[in-house]
Amino acid sequence: MAKQLLILTCEICGEKFEAHARRKIVHCRKCAEKLRRKRLGSIQIRGKPVANAVLIKSEAKEIHWERSEKDLIYYLKRFNRFPKYDCVVPSEPDKISDEDRRIANQIAARMSAETWAPIVGESIAQIGDWDLFGMNDLEWQSRKGVVHDVLAKLLRHSGIGVARLTKALHRKRPKLIPICDSVLLEALRVDFGSKADRIVTCMDRLRIFGRKYFPRLQALRELSKHLQTEMTELRMLELLYWVQFGPFPPTSKKS
Repeated sequence: MAKQLLILTCEICGEKFEAHARRKIVHCRKCAEKLRRKRLGSIQIRGKPVANAVLIKSEAKEIHWERSEKDLIYYLKRFNRFPKYDCVVPSEPDKISDEDRRIANQIAARMSAETWAPIVGESIAQIGDWDLFGMNDLEWQSRKGVVHDVLAKLLRHSGIGVARLTKALHRKRPKLIPICDSVLLEALRVDFGSKADRIVTCMDRLRIFGRKYFPRLQALRELSKHLQTEMTELRMLELLYWVQFGPFPPTSKKS
């Protein structure tokens, strides 16, 4: 009699995969192979871990939801970036322009025209106006590769990094592409793979939390409407990570 297959969720990328037994460390085949190439030790362990096994700490930090409203208000009040960034709609949604660089520079991308010039005119039309939290699993799995390929093409140019590119692309696809700066990558434990891999892995992990806590994010979006600063649920989730785990946490004096 054949063993019943279990559906497990990879601790690194969040993808679901089939397995015959539960594991103490859960990685899909793709992530396991990446870790093997880096010689990061025992990948899938059944029963007790062997001596000297290297354990990979891949658990993402979670938002403190009890302070989410205060943190959102703190961010909007202290940084006042909404008029210059979050409410700006790029004039060319399906093509990279120098306007995207100027918009990204409003939130400290610090890019020169010379750095950005090699990708000006590149198309991102393959990436639809998709909703990272609204897609079902099959839709996301079929579209993830498209997103990765477009990002990889843009990121191959010198000076175009993960944070810089996503700060520009978020305004073109505000429901899909988060701002993946060092704070978010660290909080979500994304520290391996190519630049495009890291962005997609970040999207995977935000998707897990975003779908899990979507009602709370919807409530925050309603709050942002009352504050005349409406943002997508994705942007608010990313902001909460930045405020709670970044370099400028609220203090009693400033909040």
